Amino acid sequence: MILMFRFIHASDIHLGSILHASVKASHKIDEILKEAVYSSFKRICDAAIKCNVKFIILSGDVYDRELSTVKGSRLLYDESKRLEENSIDIYIIRGNHDPLGDGRELFTLSSNVHTFNYEEAEAVEVKRNEEIVARIIGQSYKSKWERRKMISSYNVEDTSVYNIGVVHTALEPNSSNYVPCSIEDLKGKENIHYWALGHIHKCKIINDKKPVIAYCGTPQGRDIGEEGVGGALLIEVREDLSEEIKFIPTSPVVWKKVKLNINECIEEPTGLNDLEELIIEKGEEILNISFQAPEGLESIQSIDNVVEGYIVQWSVEGKGKLNELLREDEENAVKYLMERVNKKLLNRSPFLYSDSVLINTSKEMSDMNYLIKNNQVLKEMDGIAVLCLEDSNLRKDIISTFGSIFEKDGDTEDQDEGKIQLSDDLIEEIISAAKEIVIEKFLEKGEQA
Repeated sequence: MILMFRFIHASDIHLGSILHASVKASHKIDEILKEAVYSSFKRICDAAIKCNVKFIILSGDVYDRELSTVKGSRLLYDESKRLEENSIDIYIIRGNHDPLGDGRELFTLSSNVHTFNYEEAEAVEVKRNEEIVARIIGQSYKSKWERRKMISSYNVEDTSVYNIGVVHTALEPNSSNYVPCSIEDLKGKENIHYWALGHIHKCKIINDKKPVIAYCGTPQGRDIGEEGVGGALLIEVREDLSEEIKFIPTSPVVWKKVKLNINECIEEPTGLNDLEELIIEKGEEILNISFQAPEGLESIQSIDNVVEGYIVQWSVEGKGKLNELLREDEENAVKYLMERVNKKLLNRSPFLYSDSVLINTSKEMSDMNYLIKNNQVLKEMDGIAVLCLEDSNLRKDIISTFGSIFEKDGDTEDQDEGKIQLSDDLIEEIISAAKEIVIEKFLEKGEQA
């Protein structure tokens, strides 16, 4: 089938923001980190020109805040001029970070940029040689929270052209500050071919058939909660209005969490030098790994050629004698490991920076399952731990005792950066760790008796 046109779906660029890492490194690496968010947007525009797209859609949060920075605004101005020279248009909705409200652009953008208003849904026709080939329906946020059910007015009658709905939403129909709607609501709009969603920072293809429902994710993760290669989506639309979706990798810096279980090593580490070698070995593997595009998509270029560096959080886990050694002087042990690993891997190309080393090891004990099976008291302890995980009311009671430093994991936009986010996985880890500590203390008391 003959290709009719291409467009790029991008979102959540957050111009004006920075990466949340305190890397003490060379000027070159410092510049990579400082410019990462801006570089990712430039790469989107590079891909638009290289792939000869008709237009770019930006599904909200182009800026990190309502009052955009001079640097961020200037970049959008410069890139829009560059795209205009290549006959490429930009269609923008504003999201919860950069609501339209009374805000104005610091620079007068060129005529190829269209920002959708916030009063009502607006449909814009895209033409090629005076013929309409696509229609884009969108609406911007007026303020930080947008509780209006906007998509109810995303109505189009004509299905002879490719219709695109642009929404910045969390896809939460009942209690959302970010355009409440559901997947079924989007599917119910039968004349929309493609839903270009923003707000969620991870690439997700929610529905791969008409209507396609897609989050493109953020082009550059800004903290350890946004792991992996960020990017945008390239959509190729054919004459029969079917489409093919490809991934555009754009993030210069990749965040990565790595778990190291000392019990899974061929030779279990017994000293800091062994652990240092293990971390460096895993770091070397990361530097040599070949990335795959998310959601099984084809990438328009090798992702390995895009990445300039990694920021890694190491979590050392398992049971053994090493635990006692690490716990004796944990602060200095962590400091030593970070200094040694960074000295070895930070100046590579791509670079690898160890942002943190978490010590999550525990004391070596006999086989836990055997102990629980053969001791009635331990069996009851295990049953209580299982109940804590499975009983939702008991789980809530336990979470309430964790203290104000913790916050239940929710929408990323509502999170307090000064608090630890309680994901389901973390809650399970805390309860399991608590069980092990209680059993360990119980056994110690038994040994002393």
